[in-house]
Amino acid sequence: MTETMDELRGKDKIVLQAISNGHDDIQKITETTTLENHEVNYCFSKLEDLDLITIEKPDGYTTRTINGQKRVFQTPKQATLTDKGEQYLEQSEKKDLEEYENLSRKELVKKVHRLENEVQELQGRFKIFRQQVMNQIQ
Repeated sequence: MTETMDELRGKDKIVLQAISNGHDDIQKITETTTLENHEVNYCFSKLEDLDLITIEKPDGYTTRTINGQKRVFQTPKQATLTDKGEQYLEQSEKKDLEEYENLSRKELVKKVHRLENEVQELQGRFKIFRQQVMNQIQ
């Protein structure tokens, strides 16, 4: 399992988590993430090769409302987590929690303050960016 963890990129982990959250096809994943179709398709292949998901390509067409418009398209590939995929996600979550459990109270407070500062900085940058965009479109 450690070998698998080392092989996964951030995008692969995002796709795996999306599948776990019920976004089981390429179109749903691209809709709920910043990934594009070709990126998700590549992740599907990689995750299937690692036996973390199984992929099914149903025949026929699907009708969905996307951005307020009704669209009909070929039914996209659908993925399901394998037992190995579920185990990977469980271990990944435990690893994330262990990182914080092993910190002292002082270290946790320090980390929270640092993260709060980063969030404030990003919010300020986003506000400036939004103003710049608004100035450009006016």
